[in-house]
Amino acid sequence: MEKDKNKDDINLKKYHDLGGLTISEMNIGLWFSEHRKALTKALTIFLIVISAFFFVYSTYNYIMYFLSGAVDNQTETQVTSPRNVVTEMAAAPVEVFKNNDSYDLAVLLKNPNDSFSAEFDYCFIQAESEIYCGHSFILPSEQKYVLSLGLKINATNVNPVFQVKDIFWSRVNKRIIPDWQVFYNARLNFTISDINFLSASRSGLSENLRLNSLDFHVVNNSPYSYYEVPFDILFYSGSRLVGVERSIATNFLAGESRDIKLSWAGESESISRVEISPRLNINDNDIYLKYQGSGN
Repeated sequence: MEKDKNKDDINLKKYHDLGGLTISEMNIGLWFSEHRKALTKALTIFLIVISAFFFVYSTYNYIMYFLSGAVDNQTETQVTSPRNVVTEMAAAPVEVFKNNDSYDLAVLLKNPNDSFSAEFDYCFIQAESEIYCGHSFILPSEQKYVLSLGLKINATNVNPVFQVKDIFWSRVNKRIIPDWQVFYNARLNFTISDINFLSASRSGLSENLRLNSLDFHVVNNSPYSYYEVPFDILFYSGSRLVGVERSIATNFLAGESRDIKLSWAGESESISRVEISPRLNINDNDIYLKYQGSGN
């Protein structure tokens, strides 16, 4: 009997599988087999919880995105959400300047928003008729004139109104432009000097045609080159705006300086001050002159 007892009393600790499988590994496998259903159920519940969490998280962020009208790029996006309500532009009355048999129009716009720029379509309207329509822009916190020059208007009383047709507000992307003023100053860094205006009675450019003349010197101090740089030119008599002109410099390179000369027909009032400002939509990448190597 003692011999049979010893035969049944097997010491598993001395078990050695020639394939390398240990008793511990066998116990682990056995445990997983016995608890397979419970483990599968637990894993399924865990995955459902994780999926539900990410679904709720994604849904929340999408909802907040559309409610906030977040603009993570600088494409034209119309802002309509409560969090991004903008203050509308303020437009002054249209100023009209007769120039021989045509008219120059100017309207002063103010953008009170320091984090939003806008592009917009507009029209000058005379007696319910559109006499000129165009497209323009305004930068954050900017004050600028929208000009329309050399218009033929068949009316006894020229008294047009300015109307914005469509406007698209874009918020400054703080991740791309952390400091708008630094961004602005780096790109609109022009020095304008040696402004010399002569009225038709003083210019002496022509005996038969009375011509006004304007000369000025401009330097592009920015590290950027531009396809075109429009300059708005405002003529004042004291504090009163009495005339407007525009000049466009093409292919204006970084660091370049130019002498610009203009002349135009007409009689100008007594001019006491001339203001010249570059008007560039620095948010538009298409205005920048691309670098060309010597092989191009």
